[in-house]
Amino acid sequence: MMRQGRAGSAIIVSLPAEIDLTNCEQVYDRLSTAFACDTGVVIADFTATCFCDCGSLRRLLTVPERAASRGGQLQLVIPPGSLVRRIADLTGLGCGLHIYSTMQEATAG
Repeated sequence: MMRQGRAGSAIIVSLPAEIDLTNCEQVYDRLSTAFACDTGVVIADFTATCFCDCGSLRRLLTVPERAASRGGQLQLVIPPGSLVRRIADLTGLGCGLHIYSTMQEATAG
């Protein structure tokens, strides 16, 4: 289940426990739509996400490019030691992205 909330001016999108071929486009659409709300920052919360396949992670990481072209920024909360963080680190997908270990870190700035 995906939820959406706010932290200051940022929109927080809580992502599901598993992201794969069956729901990747739904997650992508949810993140992309969050930028349509005239917010500069969207936080993708991977805290509860136990699994995200490489293809889905690659697809989701096209969102920051679209956001940047509109003057927005996607921040990711991916806990250290999680499978998603490990995949992002191993594949180099995390390079150049705004990745935080906790929601508190992401919302501090």
